[in-house]
Amino acid sequence: MIRIPAAIAVTLCASQAGAQGNFDGFGLNKEPKSTLPACENIPYDKANCVRALACLGTEGVYFDGQAHGWDTGIVIGHLDDGTSCTGQWVAGGPTTPGRAVLTCENGVRANVIYHTQDNETGTVIGSGFDNLDREITVWSGENVLQFLTDENDATPALPCGPAPIPIS
Repeated sequence: MIRIPAAIAVTLCASQAGAQGNFDGFGLNKEPKSTLPACENIPYDKANCVRALACLGTEGVYFDGQAHGWDTGIVIGHLDDGTSCTGQWVAGGPTTPGRAVLTCENGVRANVIYHTQDNETGTVIGSGFDNLDREITVWSGENVLQFLTDENDATPALPCGPAPIPIS
């Protein structure tokens, strides 16, 4: 695994400061799913949005959220316990991976390097570590749920722990 040095993460956060956006109502006071804005894949548009999912370690902790923007943008969502998380991402070039950072209200911070699988649908697969030294695996894209659906079971599931975690 590749770890992103803190200097890169700080630089990435500073460079994305203007991309924060306004998501009224996003926080811990409400059900996580109800606080996320509408999300629509609009290729090549800064208004683009795709689902973003991640496993943090192997004990069943996961992130469920959205990646907003094109070429650069923000990530918003919640951990499985409802903790709010926000972050930034920046696309890589033809020979370089993309990078993302995520900070959660409970102090969890994650750094991820990802590779684009399909630009049009926003499909990426990434990996990294959080500040608790847990390995992170990330998936995003318009069709992320289909990607996480086993051919023998119609229910999408995250492989975040001893047993797959059903997700909708």
